[in-house]
Amino acid sequence: MSFSGEVKAELEKHISKSRHCQLAELAAIISFSGRMILTGADPRLEIATEHAGLAKKCYTLLKRAFDISAELSEQNPGVLYIEEQDAMRRVLMALKFLEEDGSLHPFRQAVNGMLLQKSCCRRTFVRGAFLASGSMSDPHKSYHFEIVCHTLEQAQQLKELMEFFETEPKIVERKERMVVYLKEGSQIVDLLNVMEAYVSLMNL
Repeated sequence: MSFSGEVKAELEKHISKSRHCQLAELAAIISFSGRMILTGADPRLEIATEHAGLAKKCYTLLKRAFDISAELSEQNPGVLYIEEQDAMRRVLMALKFLEEDGSLHPFRQAVNGMLLQKSCCRRTFVRGAFLASGSMSDPHKSYHFEIVCHTLEQAQQLKELMEFFETEPKIVERKERMVVYLKEGSQIVDLLNVMEAYVSLMNL
């Protein structure tokens, strides 16, 4: 397993005890990996990840925060979804993606700042963003940490959250995506600490 994979495997096992932190992490994961499937009579919320471990973590977060049992795809172990309309509405409203009037806030934009008022929630949001769309280089070869964002607005919000923890990320455009990255080894160590990847921090 790559070093990046080891970091993600560690973070996938970490479940925050506070509901507000669970919501912040779910908001990050859905913002980076969620989509609405509109085929058929009713829409469904789908979270498509690259790792079965992250899909299982989302299942646990949804169960603890909402007492909802999402469906895990049999064809793709990295995908889970919510089809039950009331359950989906409760999740989207709690995460500020759905307004009272039924209008849907785009997943790929910045999430509602109400979810990120506490320092602990900012930590879990960064963790969720990394799990959904981040990677790290092998520290034996180089120091590079990045999270690929869909839009500039999404990247700017993530950059500000990382700056809150006294790191100095930069944004670069790559293949029509915006990438938030760090190259300083000491700052990457700091961010692993922020995300609570303590074993990976010591290994680095």
